[in-house]
Parts: sequence; C-alpha cells; structure tokens
Amino acid sequence: MDESGFAAALLPGVGNIAAATVAHLTAEIPAYRLLPDSVIAGDLLANTEAVLRLFLTTLAEGRLPAARELAAPVAWGAERARDGVPLEAVLRVYSLGAGEAWKLALAAAADADAGAGIDPYLLGTRLLGFLGEVMPKVAAAYVREQADLDWEQREHGRNLADVLLAGRPARRAAERYGRTLAERYDVVVFRLPDAPGGAAAGVLRAVRSELDRDPEVLATLKGEGGVLLVPVAQDGGGGGDGAARRGKGQSPPCAARRLLARLDAATGLRCIAAAATAREHAAVERAHTEAGEVLALAEALGRAPGLYRLADLAVEYQLVQPGPARDALARILEPLADQPHLLETLREFVAAGYRRAEAADALTVHRNTLTYRLGRIHLLTGHDATYPADARRLAAALTAHDAARGA
Repeated sequence: MDESGFAAALLPGVGNIAAATVAHLTAEIPAYRLLPDSVIAGDLLANTEAVLRLFLTTLAEGRLPAARELAAPVAWGAERARDGVPLEAVLRVYSLGAGEAWKLALAAAADADAGAGIDPYLLGTRLLGFLGEVMPKVAAAYVREQADLDWEQREHGRNLADVLLAGRPARRAAERYGRTLAERYDVVVFRLPDAPGGAAAGVLRAVRSELDRDPEVLATLKGEGGVLLVPVAQDGGGGGDGAARRGKGQSPPCAARRLLARLDAATGLRCIAAAATAREHAAVERAHTEAGEVLALAEALGRAPGLYRLADLAVEYQLVQPGPARDALARILEPLADQPHLLETLREFVAAGYRRAEAADALTVHRNTLTYRLGRIHLLTGHDATYPADARRLAAALTAHDAARGA
C-alpha cells in the first residue's frame, strides 16, 4: 500500500481522528475549554474533520489543496478570532491534527504487510507542504479579523464616549453595540508631551494598543492626547487620590491613575492629566468641562506630569477666576513687570517650597544672589517671600498674575 492507498484507507475513519484531535485540544489548551460545549462538539469537531479529510484527499490524489478548498478553513480561522480564541491556539489544531495523522502513518509503515510501499519521508514532505499552504492563510485571515474587531471596538468606544460627553443618553447605543456601560465614570483629559524625533504616530499606536486591553474604558483620542471615560467602582469615589497626596495610610491608586501609569510605560513619556468624577451619565458632560479646566490650569502653572483633580488645585482654581479679587492680587506684582528676572526668582522660590538652596540651584545663581533678589522683591512689593504670611500672598499673586496674562 502506497501513500495514496494509505490516505484512502484512513478516510472512512477520519471522524475518529478528528475526535482525538479535539480531545487533545480541549485537554491541553485552556482557551478551547472556555468555548461552549455546543461549539466544541459542533463547529470545532466538524471543522477539524473537514481539514483532515481535505489533507487525506489531497494526499490520495498527490497534490496540494486548491485555493477554493482552503476558503472554508480560512473562514473558520476568522471565526475563532470572534470567539476570542488566541491565534496560537487556533494554529495548534493543525499541529495536533498532523501529529495524529503522522502517528497513524508510522504505525502503518511499521506493519510489514500493510506498510509495504509507504515512504515516511515522502509522507512527511506532503504533510509539511499541506500545513505550509493552510496555516499562513489561516493566520492571515485571523489577523485581519482581529484588526477588524479591534477597529469596531475602538469605534464603538469612541462613539459612546462622544454621546456621553455631549450629554446625550447612551444606553440604547451601548445595547446596539453589545456593550455595557458603567454607572459612574472618571472623565480623564490627558495630554502627552511632544514625542522625540517625530515619533507621534508610534506613540498614538502605543496608546491605542494599551487601551485595547481595557474594553470597558471609552476613549476618544487626538494627536497629542484625548479623553478617557474610566469606570469607577460603585463604592469608590474619584477624588480621594489627588496628585498632591502621598505617604503611608493612603488608599490604593484609582483605576484612572493606574491606567495613566500604564500609558506612560507604554509610550515612554509622562503625560499630564486631570480627572473629574461623573456619578451618573448625565454628569459626564459637566465632569469633562471641569477636568479640562483643571488640566489647563495645571499646564498654565507649570505643574509636573501626573493626574490632578480639582481638590489638588482648588485654591489656584479659585484664584484664577476673573473678578476684582484676582485683579487686586495680580496688582501686587505690578512693580516687577519690567524686571522679569525677579518674577522668575519668585516663581522658582515658590516652586522649590521656599527652600533657598533648591531655588538657587534651579536659577543657577549663588545663594547670596538669590537673597539679594528676594530683598528686592520685598522692597518693590512690600511683601517678604521668606515670611510665611507674605509668602502665601505672593504665591497667590503669582497665580493671579499668570491667569490675568493668559486671559
């Protein structure tokens, strides 16, 4: 019996070979055990049997499979992508099926009577040729389908985010997309710094890839950042982990902070962001406005990258609101208007926490020079930056001055 006879002899029992292959799959690969029993006993078994039958048929006829014969296996590979089966698990079925066929071939070749004329080398070459035709096409179809799924999920998430941010009801749209909305969201507005070397496209891809790991997060992205709607647990608020709060005894970082840390790691950049909690869908639009204002304020104040909430910048937020109080504070620094080096000195002294050594280092001047400049500020404004009460007023005046200039 040669290879053709061997293949013809196995064709009647191809169902048993397929059953053994599927049994190996479900025993060795967890992803297949997650599929419903109806899929395993139905589509998966039928598909495996069809592929094995195709191999034995082409072996019996001494040829490779035609393109039209591969259409069904290729489509099945794409279906597994929609089932959520990983690509390596999808391809594993081919190696296991080939292993079952190879064991039967070796057993037949070892039989002195039935194995006469079977060339294991030729049989192995035919088997590898079949796998070389099928597996790359299945993998390509899977990748295309997965890309389509990722695109669909992103579009659904973006559309739902847009609906919520516009203050419109989104539950019907979510049902249409097969998505479940959280009851509460942290609305996060974030911005990434300019990517070095014109790598902006790569940074955006890294952000999207990381967000794909969290399908419950709704996102709408722009070139330099975007808006994220991060689900908040029912028993968790959004305001207890401000960027300024550190030390032992604090609650664990919120989901928004953890997500931003992952985006930082994925892009290799540090983003600055602001968040506000919407405790119901109708509050998302208002939370978006608040987060945007807090982010703009953090940037205007030159704050370090990180996540900020209104509580972190409440004093500064109040100070920058237009009105007579802001104008009065800003006027404190009018005597320094034509001496920008004194404004810079005050700014660095405040940023350094009123520590002379750190401020002098930041300004790259001697401490005596810093002391002289602080004296000049005292003389011109009437406020001593080294005295606590005056220092607070000068810091407030600096915030009001910057806000008035940017108005």
